Amino acid sequence: MTANGPLSGKNILITRGGKDGEKLVAQIEALGGTPFVVPMVSFRAYADPSASVFLRKLSAYDWVVFTSKNGVRYFLEACSRAGIACEHLNINWAAVGKKTAACMEQSGLKVSFAPRKFTAKDFAKEFLRSGHRASRVLLPKGNLAGTEIADFLRKSGIIAEEWIVYETYMPEGAKEKLDRLLRREHIDFALFLSPSAFRHFKGALEESGMDIAGLSTRIAVIGPSTRQAVEKAGSRAAVCPDEYTVEAMLEALCDFVRLEEK
Repeated sequence: MTANGPLSGKNILITRGGKDGEKLVAQIEALGGTPFVVPMVSFRAYADPSASVFLRKLSAYDWVVFTSKNGVRYFLEACSRAGIACEHLNINWAAVGKKTAACMEQSGLKVSFAPRKFTAKDFAKEFLRSGHRASRVLLPKGNLAGTEIADFLRKSGIIAEEWIVYETYMPEGAKEKLDRLLRREHIDFALFLSPSAFRHFKGALEESGMDIAGLSTRIAVIGPSTRQAVEKAGSRAAVCPDEYTVEAMLEALCDFVRLEEK
């Protein structure tokens, strides 16, 4: 921990577990903050009844579009179980977001298109303006993901099919752990990387008899959809960077703290 870092003296709640959560812990400690991890979301493979159909006609798609690392992970796991080597398929691969693109490249999938901005709406617009041709597109996704890209592509005459490859859920014991933490510690900031993490957080508070509006904890988010989920709940995001990455969120959080302490 850095004693005099920009987040020195700040207690920060991390709502993502796994390797992403561990990385955030290290980053916050390096900035002088004290991290507390209570995962609000976890992920698992989804048994889509149409999975065999998507796998059987996979080579018929000219583009496969991923909007998250989990989409990449669970799609590739499903293909591996079916004996399909995706890197050898004659398919164009597209990514929304730097982390998604990096995950694809590490998995042997060459990214043929990635938008400059990371939202679904920006992806669809940039893709169509780029001159790329597409007649049939597959979007592997989570059960809570929106339909914006598919809807936009369909309006342009492109066949866009969505395959749910994973589902998001609240980890067992997370509500109780959060309740104990908030009653024991003052949390200065809570970090949310997805709308579902915030919704689970809000629901856990309500079950514990707490009102999110009454918390002194400030909220930091990544992306407009997460910010909208916060605002819909009657709260506001104190930190929401223009670039939708963890690094940008932490940088914006440090800037916020510096300005507040001037």
